[in-house]
Amino acid sequence: MASRLITSLVVSGLGMLMLFVAMLFLYALMYGMTVLIKDRPQAGEQRVRTTEDGDSRGTISRKREAAVIATALARVEEEMSGVAAQKTTEKTVSAWWTVHHYRRLARDRRRRGLG
Repeated sequence: MASRLITSLVVSGLGMLMLFVAMLFLYALMYGMTVLIKDRPQAGEQRVRTTEDGDSRGTISRKREAAVIATALARVEEEMSGVAAQKTTEKTVSAWWTVHHYRRLARDRRRRGLG
């Protein structure tokens, strides 16, 4: 009986050792690949010079371009929605305010145990 127990312990020990050696090998392989293989910049991509502030001119122009595109898309979406804009003198409630108002109400309802 002791012979079977010792044999099974030796076999499981060797199996665990082989498993950990294989895991260590895979880890070393991945580490080596990340160190040796670097991402190269694309052909059309240019290096951006940084100013003294640390902010780059390229990112500022990209941010401006993104803002212009977002504004244009919002205007087109509003025009194509088919809903006429309300031209009233009273203050209108924005959609964002409504969403956050309903979220706040739902959160309070759960807190009170009503929902």
